Amino acid sequence: MYYLNNYRRLAIDKIKSSLDLNLNKQAFIKLYWLLFIGSILSCNTSTLAQNRIEEVIIDRQFISSPMTLEGISGGNSSAAEVVRTENTATGYCDGFVHRQPNHIFKLNSFFDFLKVEVESSADTTILIKGPGGVWCNDDAESANPMIEGQWQPGIYEVWIGSYRENANNSYRIKITGSNSP
Repeated sequence: MYYLNNYRRLAIDKIKSSLDLNLNKQAFIKLYWLLFIGSILSCNTSTLAQNRIEEVIIDRQFISSPMTLEGISGGNSSAAEVVRTENTATGYCDGFVHRQPNHIFKLNSFFDFLKVEVESSADTTILIKGPGGVWCNDDAESANPMIEGQWQPGIYEVWIGSYRENANNSYRIKITGSNSP
């Protein structure tokens, strides 16, 4: 906020000095709000959408019904660059993500089976980094990615990427604890 206030103050001073106008109080207030709203609109919306990492605790006792999460995919960093690998047992590390994960999963116990699938109208990717390695996927059964199998207890970082750089798309993650549809 300090940066925005200084930016507005400098912009107002610049306008006053360059135009040599004697602004009355009402005109000054209108100009202030115009610059304030303009500075908010000029912020990178993908950065604003990603400044919060959602942490989720997944416990075997509470995963009897599907758990859902929502977010915005994408970023400007190559997925392979973020997780430092191009290919995993579950697929290629494609797409673009933010440097920070979208979600953090904390698993309190071992899961013999856990499925994490992404639903989106856009082509999305998934990257998961946790105990035992990195798992990536692009198109599991459709244009949507999925990771499933056994999961060790621990902390998992989860990124949802977009196939195109800086393409931000809404998504929903569905987490299920059984392999029945």
